[in-house]
Amino acid sequence: MFKNTIFYIITLSFIFTANAQIASTGLEEESNIYDKIYDAPLNLVGGQQLAFNTLYNGKPLLLALVFTRCTGVCNPFLIQLCENLQFKDKSFNVLVLSFDSTDDVIDMELMAKRLGLIKNKNWLFGTTSNIEKLNQSINFSPIWDSIKNQYDHDALLVGINNKGYITKKLIGIRHGHDLDLLIASVNNVYSPTYRLPNKSLLFSCFNYNPTTGKSTPGLGLLFIALPAVLTVLIIASISYFVRNKSAK
Repeated sequence: MFKNTIFYIITLSFIFTANAQIASTGLEEESNIYDKIYDAPLNLVGGQQLAFNTLYNGKPLLLALVFTRCTGVCNPFLIQLCENLQFKDKSFNVLVLSFDSTDDVIDMELMAKRLGLIKNKNWLFGTTSNIEKLNQSINFSPIWDSIKNQYDHDALLVGINNKGYITKKLIGIRHGHDLDLLIASVNNVYSPTYRLPNKSLLFSCFNYNPTTGKSTPGLGLLFIALPAVLTVLIIASISYFVRNKSAK
């Protein structure tokens, strides 16, 4: 009984430790990379109603997910993004899309005016009637807080190339080199964002596949698990010898 209890405690501790390390590696930015974004119907400021593919077929897109009643990160996120992109090339458009079903085109138009972007042809603002499937296609999961009357969500910027594939995701307010890599990715320019496998990466915790956009466990995780495994074996051995000695 004692042995089993210790075993379960150590096993659970290892699981929680592994999960914490996974969360801290930024793997959420790698999720759904090279997946195709859902072809949602869009209602844009200015009266346009079209499918998502109509936009990226013309130009690559940077997709920013916000909601107009946000008292947190949305406005600083957009203001900083606008400032950081003003001197970049115009090889892409920016689509600011609300993930709040209570937002309408008028709300998004007011947001565009507040930001001084209503006449900027490279910035598009709108809503969609099928935000759930769009969110799922980019692994975005805002959570409604009924006490604060706000969504708990990340500041998410998604790069989409002219074939509709997600090329890169940025979480949080980012600028400089990160944005340059994102812009390069939507224009199908190779960027050494991830190191390719080599001898120095033999013991990495995760191995990133740039073709599939997926990460698989590496040998590093085995070494992280070794202390817990050895502890279990030692406890099991002690318990075994103590039990045999008592039986004698």
